[in-house]
Order: sequence, then C-alpha cells, then structure tokens
Amino acid sequence: MSGRDPGTAATAKPLVAVVDDDEAARTSVGQMFRLRRYEVKTFTSAEAALAWPPLADADAVVCDVKMPGMSGEDFLAEMQRHAWAPPVILITGHGDVSMAVRCLKAGAYDFVEKPFEDDVLLASVARAVEKTTLRRESADLRKRLAAASTDEDGRYGLIGRSRAMQDVYDQVDVVARSAAPVLVWGETGTGKELVARAIHAQSPRAKGPFVALNAAALPETMLESELFGHARGAFTGADSARDGKMVAASGGTLLLDEVESIPVKAQLQLLRVLEDGLVYPLGRDAPRQVDIRLVATTKVDLGEQVRKGMMREDFYHRILVLQVHLPALRERSEDVPLLVGHFLKLAATRNGVPVPQIPDESLAAMMRHPWPGNVRELKHAVERMVITARDGRSGPFAGEEEFGASRLLSLPPGAGRLRDELEATEQRVIREALDRAVGEVTTAALNLGISRRALYERMKKYGLSREDFQE
Repeated sequence: MSGRDPGTAATAKPLVAVVDDDEAARTSVGQMFRLRRYEVKTFTSAEAALAWPPLADADAVVCDVKMPGMSGEDFLAEMQRHAWAPPVILITGHGDVSMAVRCLKAGAYDFVEKPFEDDVLLASVARAVEKTTLRRESADLRKRLAAASTDEDGRYGLIGRSRAMQDVYDQVDVVARSAAPVLVWGETGTGKELVARAIHAQSPRAKGPFVALNAAALPETMLESELFGHARGAFTGADSARDGKMVAASGGTLLLDEVESIPVKAQLQLLRVLEDGLVYPLGRDAPRQVDIRLVATTKVDLGEQVRKGMMREDFYHRILVLQVHLPALRERSEDVPLLVGHFLKLAATRNGVPVPQIPDESLAAMMRHPWPGNVRELKHAVERMVITARDGRSGPFAGEEEFGASRLLSLPPGAGRLRDELEATEQRVIREALDRAVGEVTTAALNLGISRRALYERMKKYGLSREDFQE
C-alpha cells in the first residue's frame, strides 16, 4: 500500500523520486527539482527506492542505469512487475542506442544521456508529471462514470448531485407551490427551460397547459400578436383572428424565454395582464380574461437592463417576485461525469451504436474544459464524439469554440454518406433557426447554442444570407 494519500495528490506538489548511487549527482538533481517546486525524495539504491511504499504514487521517477546491486534496467522491470504507474526516466553516462531502445521497449518513459542540460531533464519530468496527472484525472472520472446511477442522477430532468444542484432542486420545490411570477436566471445552456417545466409540473397548475415563447426569436410586431392575439384584419396578413399565447396558457403556465428581449411597449401590456388578468388583442377593444402563472428566463442582469432604460422598473419588480438561479457548469464540475455518462447513452441510442470508450486524454480534457456553453455545449460535444467513434473508441473531444466554424465533423474515412446526411440536417436546422429569428444572426446563434462566428461560417458554407430570412 502507498504511504501517500491519493486524495491529496491532485493538490500537493508533484512528487519526483530520484535514484542514483552518486551522491553529487543525486544532490544536484534533487536540488534542481526542489527549486522548480517539486516534492523530491532521493535514494542511494534501487532496492531502497522499491522498499519505500509511497513510490507507487510518485508522479515521476528519475533513475540512474549503472548502479551497484540492482541496475536501473532491473529497477524498471520491478516497477513493471508490480504494475506501478509512475513514469520512469532512465539516465546514464554509459548508454548506447541499443540500450536506449531496449529500455524504451521495456516500458521506460524516457532515456536521457549524461552529461545533459538541466532543461532537457526538466522538460522530460514535466511531461511525465503531466501524464500522471492525466491518468489520475481519467481514472477518477471513469470511477465516477461507473458509479453513476440513472435513478440518482438528479431530479426534474436535470442531471447533477452537486451541492449547487441540490440547491436548485430545493428552490424548485419552494417556488412551485406558489402562483407568483418566477424569474429563472443563468448562463446560456444551463437548462432554464427544463427548470421552468419542472416548476409547472410540480405546481397546482400541472394539469393546465405549459406554453413557451422565445421573446428573442420574434420582431416586436409579431411578438405582440403572438402574446396577446389579434382580431381579423388587425394588420396586413391577419386573415383570421388569433388567441395568442396568453389565452392559450390560461389555467396553466406561460414561459417567456429571454424576457430581456421584450420591448418596453409589450412590457407595459404584460404588466397589465399580470395585474388584472386582462388581455387586449390587437385590433379589439374588448379584453379577454386569462389566468396564467408567469415564468420568465434570462441570461443577463435585468437590473442593468433597467438602468439602461431597456426594461421598465415596475415590470422588473413584478416578474422578480420569486427567482431560481442556475449555476454554470464550471461551478459544479463534479457533475461532469454524470452528464457525460448520461449523454453518452442518449447519443449512442439515438445514433444506433454501442456506447464507445472515451480515451484518457479526452476524459481529462473534458474535466479541465471551462464549458462556456454549459450543459448544452457538453451535450453537443458528446454527440460529436459518439458520431465520430471508431473501433469502440470515441472520436476526439473538442469544445464548441475549438470545434470551430470551419468544419462540420471530423468523420472517419469512408463516412461520406453519414457526412452528407449530417450536413443536410445541419443546413435544415440552421435555416429553421434563421427563419424563426427573422434573419437575426445573434438570436439564431443563441438558439442553436453556438457562437455568432460559428454560425456565420456555417452560413457561408451553405450559401445562406441573413437577408434571405428577413421580411
């Protein structure tokens, strides 16, 4: 058993073991590593190093080849026999090409000849330590993926066991009991609509309708008609009367997604509905009585919107009676394994393929990634990894920005038909998003969960122009 606590390995200084019978060389190398903020343990012989229990948890081992008693090659063989993981870097002043090849084939991480420049050995150890770190992170993630239970992943369609997500579940439980307006706020891709639906499903209005409207996807004239309805002939193209979302949601819940996009005029009309329950359709004098519970979502600071004059203060206070805050994924990174496991299964099922194995370097990269697009970005990344899988191993991991706008997918050779199908689907989805947003690229990009730059590149690829979708 190791004497070093693996639980603290990620936060402690990297541990480097130095094995050399030459006292001057041992002291010099040890001091060099200590000055670079490594934790160092030195040994006069290979036998002494092997007898030290924490050796199995070292981040890297530097060992001389030519020593009395057990040689560096024999030491390496013992490390391999015990299946101890630390990368072993062998150094010698008596090496030759055949020895180097033999050691590397036997499992040595690197082979450095004396005399060597300090930077050469330092660079080799730095790479070895990074490899150890990646291995530990991957092992930890694999354990957490294996331990993930679909029955305990989360609640309300949300995935997460972190303290931050437990707070979200508690907030949903509390606000669901009320009929007061709720503001759900959080960054793009955090799952605001899922929370809105959960609030409705847990509320006394659960048997009533749940009606959602994305305020950013419509121009002002269309938004008013969508919300409040209109009479026949109220404006050009109004060939028949329409009830609007307010009436459709009566008895249930109305979700106003991206509430910051609602024009000031429409805010005043909404305020009237929230105060007295009366809806005035466009082109009609007589109001209609409605009974709705409003849930609004936003990704911006609404207080700043008020200060800029883009939101009425009375409307702001009216929709901010209750609120639920959704944390960014980087604030609950311990939930990443659960989300990866969940989306792996979903993507594999959706694409009709077995769940692939994710390479260690990809797992480590996913744990380190800041996820600016949050859960939505992670879902898309896992989907790409499943689609590009080969021989039971997933395709490479890339975040949304790294994935970039210049290519659709890095598909394996011979996947031409799949590429064609994916490109056709992508083009259709982009067209639909631009159509709903009436050519507003920013809005369409937000709805698609990609950056404006990425959307512009895709539009260029498919020969699409924003003017094609503007009325």
